[in-house]
Amino acid sequence: MFNDRIARIQTSLPPLFVTLSIGVILILIYIFGMIFYPDQLLIQSRDMIGQWGQDNELILNGEWYRLFTAFWIHGNVVHLASNLLFLLIFGSRLEELVKGYELFLVFLISGIIGNVATLGSILLGIDFISLGASGAVFGLLGAILFLLGGKSKRERRSMSYFILIFFVITIGQDTNFISHLFGLVGGFYVMKLLKN
Repeated sequence: MFNDRIARIQTSLPPLFVTLSIGVILILIYIFGMIFYPDQLLIQSRDMIGQWGQDNELILNGEWYRLFTAFWIHGNVVHLASNLLFLLIFGSRLEELVKGYELFLVFLISGIIGNVATLGSILLGIDFISLGASGAVFGLLGAILFLLGGKSKRERRSMSYFILIFFVITIGQDTNFISHLFGLVGGFYVMKLLKN
């Protein structure tokens, strides 16, 4: 009965509904930050980042909500635009392969896994304030990699080009490689659990 309802809702949704909805939410949160935490044009407010970003010390002092809120905010318009671009690329492909709610679960859980791994990095002496959806977007990529295991060689090759471009764009001095890596692995295994 529940599965029938989900199936009816899924078939009534327009194509890419969940992917585009996540993108709209990210944009609205960014605009919200620009309006209610005004700082500089096209750069997210330091106050908003300080209040909602992943600050490991504050999380360990009880502000656990940051593990969730940190991947919904972005530092500047370029940061947001790059995550939106790859959300569209990977989200649209994943939404062709799975139900919308599965995509949303992968995005949500991968983002949290990436942020929990970032929190764990404090044990290695690595500590920084983190924000942005790239760990969750890497989760979508991980889910695609799981699903494409049995697909054609050509499709796997084309996805590998996107992976390479994504890694090149997102690797840098100010990126959270821990969130990216664990988001990717998290997305792979979340999809594996959903499909088993």
